[in-house]
Amino acid sequence: MEPAPSPVGYADIADARTCYGWSTSAWSASGRLQVEDDWWVALSGTLHVDYNLALLHGPTSPGVTPGLIQEVTAARVPSLIMLAGAGLAAAEALRDAGWVCTGALPFMARIGGPAVDDPDVRQLVSALDVEGPEAREDCRLFGLFEDGVLRSCSFTQWVEGRYSVGWALSTAPDQQRSGYGRRLLRASTHHRIHGGGPPVALLMATPVAERLYREERYVTLEYWQIWSRARWVLP
Repeated sequence: MEPAPSPVGYADIADARTCYGWSTSAWSASGRLQVEDDWWVALSGTLHVDYNLALLHGPTSPGVTPGLIQEVTAARVPSLIMLAGAGLAAAEALRDAGWVCTGALPFMARIGGPAVDDPDVRQLVSALDVEGPEAREDCRLFGLFEDGVLRSCSFTQWVEGRYSVGWALSTAPDQQRSGYGRRLLRASTHHRIHGGGPPVALLMATPVAERLYREERYVTLEYWQIWSRARWVLP
């Protein structure tokens, strides 16, 4: 198989990181969202550590870090602070504050990729717009059904016509390894390409899903360090 083209040159990586921050608005709108050139913070206020996030990625990151730590701590919810690019210089301040690095995850992107109009996949109605009954125009929810049963679902958000950001691809444990996730990826890609969607798809992959995304022609732009408090992420 031919290597996948690089979707985002490193001259554009800061824009991709920033738009990833804006894409959190679907789940952080009722909490706290601030996106700046060098950093962003998105706090949903829930107790799920994956939905209280911050990214430090620019040269001002070391100076921002103490205030960000104070804010995240005051929120009193499990949170992750991620470091990328020049933001890696903030690692010492996090360590001094008692935070621990739990690893690194790939920030991935793709242009095009396999696309299939799957008859078992359909777009779901979104309940993400709390101000009215209509679905948010920038959000896409898809479900894969077999025998009338929802087997898998996915959620993406389109940001400013430039990026489609994947936030969830989920299959029930007893239905996994049946190809549902791959089918959803390809069906949502078909919808994006033929629906006038953004040219570039972005996501941060988990270790379990990274192989699938590579096989579906995603490429790794860089790795983000993941920092948290030990009591939030370690058994």
